[in-house]
Amino acid sequence: MTDAIAFKYRTGTLRTDVMYLVPEPDTPLRRLTQAIADRWPEAPPYGGRFAEVVPHLTIAQGQEGAVLEAIEADLAGRLPFTSRVASVELMVHDGVKWQERASFALGE
Repeated sequence: MTDAIAFKYRTGTLRTDVMYLVPEPDTPLRRLTQAIADRWPEAPPYGGRFAEVVPHLTIAQGQEGAVLEAIEADLAGRLPFTSRVASVELMVHDGVKWQERASFALGE
């Protein structure tokens, strides 16, 4: 196991309707994702739909541009913030929504 990792966050966008927080540095999360994909190649992240998996925390999805702009403006004075990641969750999409399947502690 590894110790909890401290990350700073900034906003990012995906397509035109998804806003997320980007952890910096993202290298530890990329390495973890790759290790999981290497261990279970029959179950790639997001079903293999994306060539690159971007570590992120989705904060808004499916909203109009004006809503995303308002969220980003509200966050502007609050970012970056720092948090410690002590666990990761395995999320599974059932075709309608994402649900947590399991949680794995990173610290001791």
